[in-house]
Amino acid sequence: MDQTQTRDNGFFSKMYRTRLRASKNGETVINLSILFSLIALLSAPWLVILGGIAALLMGYRFGIERNAPAFDKDFEHLVKDAADNVKH
Repeated sequence: MDQTQTRDNGFFSKMYRTRLRASKNGETVINLSILFSLIALLSAPWLVILGGIAALLMGYRFGIERNAPAFDKDFEHLVKDAADNVKH
């Protein structure tokens, strides 16, 4: 059981640290985790696809950043911090 929790935690941490970035003229406009992006795609695929097409037509460039240094906390700490914030 402990090994499964570590594997799952590693998967969610990796999905959180991998970021989808949209930029225009070298300035980052959107920086979303792949985890959030997949949830958005599953819940409203038409909106994500239309938004992506519109962004490409307006000249935005998309990229994927793996292991983003600003998001180096693992997913477990992120959830614990969010739970503490909600309690207070």
